[in-house]
Amino acid sequence: MPVLPLQRSLCPSQRRLERTRPFVAPVLAALAVASTIAAVPAVASAQYAFNESEANFDLLYAATPIALTGLVLDEAGAPVAGAIVTTVGWGVAESNEGLTATTDASGAFAFPTLSRRSVLLKVERTNYYAEIVPVDLQRPLAEDDADAGDIVLTQKKAGRARLIFGGDTMLGRRFTDANGDGIEGEPGDLIRPTARAEDAIAVTRFIADALGAADYTTVNLETPATAYPEQPHPFKSFSFYSHPETLAGLVAAGVDGVSLGNNHVYDYLDPGLLDTLMETSDAGLDWCGAGMDETEARGSVIYRTVGQGVQIALQGFNQLVNDGTTHPLYSLVARDSPQVKGGALEMSAANVTGFVSAEASERAAIPMLHGGTEYSDYPSATIRTRMIQAAQQGAALVVAHHPHEVQGVGVVTTNRGPRLVLMSLGNLIFDQDVFETFQSYIAVVDIDQSSPGVQTVRKMQLVPIHIEGYVPKLVSGAWLDRAGREVGHLSTTLPVVASGPNPSDGLSGAVVFPSGNRVLVASGAAGYATSEEVTQLNAPLTTGATPTLEYVRMEQADSLARVQTSTAMSCQVGREISLYGDFEDLDVDDVFSEGTMWDQTSARFVQNSVTRSGTGALVLLRQSSNSGNASSWMRNRIKVPGNQALTLRGWVKGNNSGQFQVQVYWYTSSGATVSSPTVFTRGAGTYDWESFSVNLTAPANSASIRAYYRSLPPAAGEGATFVDDVSLVQWESSMPNAASGWNLPTPNAWGFVRCTGGSGNQATISLTHRMYSATSMLP
Repeated sequence: MPVLPLQRSLCPSQRRLERTRPFVAPVLAALAVASTIAAVPAVASAQYAFNESEANFDLLYAATPIALTGLVLDEAGAPVAGAIVTTVGWGVAESNEGLTATTDASGAFAFPTLSRRSVLLKVERTNYYAEIVPVDLQRPLAEDDADAGDIVLTQKKAGRARLIFGGDTMLGRRFTDANGDGIEGEPGDLIRPTARAEDAIAVTRFIADALGAADYTTVNLETPATAYPEQPHPFKSFSFYSHPETLAGLVAAGVDGVSLGNNHVYDYLDPGLLDTLMETSDAGLDWCGAGMDETEARGSVIYRTVGQGVQIALQGFNQLVNDGTTHPLYSLVARDSPQVKGGALEMSAANVTGFVSAEASERAAIPMLHGGTEYSDYPSATIRTRMIQAAQQGAALVVAHHPHEVQGVGVVTTNRGPRLVLMSLGNLIFDQDVFETFQSYIAVVDIDQSSPGVQTVRKMQLVPIHIEGYVPKLVSGAWLDRAGREVGHLSTTLPVVASGPNPSDGLSGAVVFPSGNRVLVASGAAGYATSEEVTQLNAPLTTGATPTLEYVRMEQADSLARVQTSTAMSCQVGREISLYGDFEDLDVDDVFSEGTMWDQTSARFVQNSVTRSGTGALVLLRQSSNSGNASSWMRNRIKVPGNQALTLRGWVKGNNSGQFQVQVYWYTSSGATVSSPTVFTRGAGTYDWESFSVNLTAPANSASIRAYYRSLPPAAGEGATFVDDVSLVQWESSMPNAASGWNLPTPNAWGFVRCTGGSGNQATISLTHRMYSATSMLP
């Protein structure tokens, strides 16, 4: 077993001591929010009478308690008595912080009186792994109690370990200089020069309990860690670094090791890399995937015996060899010749298969591959090949990152059984402003070892997170369900090859679906059960076409499995891609109903007193004396390919409102405006919730879309226009004739159907619901 001179190791017991919760009183005081009332942006709020009624509602809402109940079970479905359930809350949920309940003989627990602010539950029982569960307590006032559902604990036993993997991570650039003006420590900068460690701990605080709930936690540290950023890579378009003090945020969050096998570890050349190797070791972090030459990089394997005696070997690899130049001195990877230089370990076939073949006979070999195409839904040809090679060579699990957005989970069938592939973990802690990078997940992997070299992934769970203002947060309720269905969809629709008509290369999609407070991954049919039910819709026809029909799910893991029409009709299925149009606050953090994805002022903001569903909706306020409109929009554009068919739909309500308009902007890949048509108009007046639906086709030269929701001033007095449950449906798969039935691959995230080519005034559409559930497991 090689030992590196720069790598200082901590034994598991020492590292567990470092996982104590890092929030001392001064930090809590600085982070706490003084009021539990949702804050309206402070722009002349007294101008509108609605703001006063909204404030009164918020006071009533905050003063009305809610009860929380749940069950704690083992994997066989038996109750776990004596489990300790502790609430974790911050800021507006501080009154819910640190409360405890103990499960009874039936596994039940209850908190009879909580404030309506979402929390995490930390569920602990001797000889079981702790579970960290996000719970949505921000329910409508008509609901008196919330149900945490069944919380399943996994038993600790000899030969078992729990590993956690997180994606791309850095704590520099916009964290320290949000507006990019070169001045650090200004308002809005999350990490200040005078408090780097404390601020980094604050950035990771919402996911610290989840990251720390394992025997060993690894993330991709995609940054140099240096206090002397003097020599940036002269040819790269993007070079950045994180100050070494910020590594305290990872350590406090329970991270044990980092992969440095990526395309940014060499951003500050050899000096920056040398600093990184020393600083990560000094912070108490194991590292792999890089070195001051290729020999050192190959030898940087992390060897550990974790959990109850499970032996693991971790190594990182980087696909990107050059960036901006092919000059060998500025290659991103380490070399022994023709000139010795540092860098990441190259993701060559020889390096990947050499690592796995050398380690798999004695321990769980886990390669962490950094490559593929940025902002892509599926792995590229090169990284697919490496994933398959690693799995077939004997890797217990393959982990990948670099695209900065989530991809699905794959599976490779080998002579040792199926091997799971996390095709892209997305970002964990990163400062990107690209819409597709805000959704991510943490992977929780339980490994059983029957003998040295014989390890299997017993269970894989995904914990969805939302990155808001660069800060990662766990999500609950409907958001967790939606995130799980999306990863399931990406897994199911994984192409059989990266491109072209070739037969399958051996990488296929795993079965992924939301289950309770987790997203479960099954490598085969033994890991899940299904049931089916058929519903029928009598859809009106206009010139032979149905309207957009919403697929109403019966439960969280319900997928549309079959469409059948009563007469010959062509049908399409669509997927909602805007994500934030429900205006709900389902992440668990220190604020309530912040609506940060939307551009807001006191005349246009996410409010809670008037909603069509849930607890949030957009309001647009105008006085007759105003000269302009009130307009709100999502801050980020949503990528759509040219010529893509879409439907924009939602609900609007008027209270003496002026004219309501929806305007769509189409943009090129460089951000230039292609066109900006007004696609929907509703006249002024007072009216209850009304639906609107507009079919769109993206211009051929467009790459993204943004919708603006506007209200003009009323004829007299104050007007309020409310918007809720907005969806942007991307139409995807189609069937020319669904009369004989159209079977769809599941699990999937398709939630809408439309059909054309019918006759008469009505058609019957039969929809088959396929529900997924986890199978029980022996402890």
